[in-house]
Amino acid sequence: MKHRLPLVASAALVLAVGCSAALTGCSTGYPSIAGVWKASDGTANKTISDDGNCTNMLYRGGAVFQSQVPGMCHITGTADHGAYSLRVTQAGKAQNYTASFSNGDKTIAITQGSTKIVTLTQVPSAH
Repeated sequence: MKHRLPLVASAALVLAVGCSAALTGCSTGYPSIAGVWKASDGTANKTISDDGNCTNMLYRGGAVFQSQVPGMCHITGTADHGAYSLRVTQAGKAQNYTASFSNGDKTIAITQGSTKIVTLTQVPSAH
């Protein structure tokens, strides 16, 4: 006799698998950071895919950390004043930032403590 998952269990399984691969988790309260972003500091565009792979997002000592290895970028929770916690890891290094969204989630101000790191503006045709 074949075993079948009930419809509810099948839907839950699909949701769980989809959520585990999602960039910002299943919470609809987290804005998407996927796309191509232009940086206010003139550095190369930052690219973030739906699964969290990212490039040019890790800053160390006020400068972009240069590596040929792609990083991972994830919103990990909420921060003060309606902002979000952003974790970036790349080549064995990690940084935690605060991401404040504006302009319909098309602009992100990235800070670390009281220090402004960069402001990102989503490239319109990118995502």
